[in-house]
Amino acid sequence: KLTGPSGCGKTRLAETLVGLRDDAPQAMVIGGHTPADIGLDGLRPFFAPSAQDAPLIAGTVADNLRLARPDVSEADMWAALDTACLSDTVRALPQALDSWLGSAGARLSGGQRKRLSVARALLAGKPWLVLDEPSEGLDLATERRLCDNLDQWLRDTGTGLVLVSHRPGLNPLAVQTFTIEDR
Repeated sequence: KLTGPSGCGKTRLAETLVGLRDDAPQAMVIGGHTPADIGLDGLRPFFAPSAQDAPLIAGTVADNLRLARPDVSEADMWAALDTACLSDTVRALPQALDSWLGSAGARLSGGQRKRLSVARALLAGKPWLVLDEPSEGLDLATERRLCDNLDQWLRDTGTGLVLVSHRPGLNPLAVQTFTIEDR
């Protein structure tokens, strides 16, 4: 788990890890190489990110989930939505998986967009999840359920986790915690 005060560079560090940027304020080495040396094509097969701002496309729930894997089955989509504590919300939409979300997921709340982004990361099938503030905007009961579900999913799949979070509710998922000091 990466933690520290707002603005200390946690998100930049996570985005550097997955190859989205190269300006992390901290030095980073993966297997003796910097992320810049490895390059996006070298990092992409290993990391499934769920970004802090949870970007979504203008499309349906299924369209957004298929960004992880175009051939993903409907059953796998529902399983990922269950893990991300979003399946009940999607089932309640007029056309469930085929419901139009609008630009950037406008029909969903911030917490729902975040959980859809988490579900998409789960579907990617990569060795590592990189979740940036996945429980932001959630009530404590939903956060607890998300933590339990993610814990079980990580154990079942053997997937590693890099977690960026201010909230203590996801601490049970952390094997190690690294605190980044404000610069």
